[in-house]
Amino acid sequence: QCISQGAQHIVTVGFQLGDATATNAAANPDINWTIVDFGYDPDIPNVRELLYQTDEAAFAAGYLAAGVSQSGIVGTYGGLNIPTVSIFMDGMARGVAHYNEVKGADVQVVGWNVDSQDGAFTDSFNPADPIVRQTCESILDEGADIMLPVGGAINLPCGTAIQDRGLEAGMIGVDQDAFLAAPAEYQDLWLTTIEKGIAIQVMRSIQDHAEGSWTPGGEVGNLANDGVGLSDYHSWADRVSDELAAEVDQV
Repeated sequence: QCISQGAQHIVTVGFQLGDATATNAAANPDINWTIVDFGYDPDIPNVRELLYQTDEAAFAAGYLAAGVSQSGIVGTYGGLNIPTVSIFMDGMARGVAHYNEVKGADVQVVGWNVDSQDGAFTDSFNPADPIVRQTCESILDEGADIMLPVGGAINLPCGTAIQDRGLEAGMIGVDQDAFLAAPAEYQDLWLTTIEKGIAIQVMRSIQDHAEGSWTPGGEVGNLANDGVGLSDYHSWADRVSDELAAEVDQV
């Protein structure tokens, strides 16, 4: 449809569109393409790949979660054990480990093992799938009071479980500020969000095209170029001490 309407630059979003983008890009070499969250090897001559070093921001989020947790247990689960999901979980777990090293603490992570590179997965990105809430609740049962669910709206059943149990617990969002993006009834649960600067990079790709400086290949968003970061603490701001906030900024 985009091609039939004369589009000269098409943006596709998500790893599941990787094959379709490659096929259509090859068939339409005069069109520029930008794909979010997918990379090609080798690169495709008319595709820019927007990738994110989200483990950098997740590392800081893990440090934050460890510092805020009252139970000393931080939990996480994902939709599938694929790189765009596990990178959040791994970065967060390593951030908790860094907090333990710096503080001489013993905050535990449930749901991800850095050594085995495996953890708790729902094998579903459908929030209505019962396994999603069950996975969250099994981790809550182990005492977690900060949760990092990774996989779109599969975080919402976890929020409902926290609310139904009346827990003093919170969640960490992914991709875009969950305080603003998720339904308002969950706003009090978001400690922070591990954000991707998708808007920044997509806009840059479009601007480069307009200015005639567009190039294909991978472009990685990281902390250094504002491609990833943490959102504001919003409702949790009063539970993050000035000292901890400063340490997270330094991390």
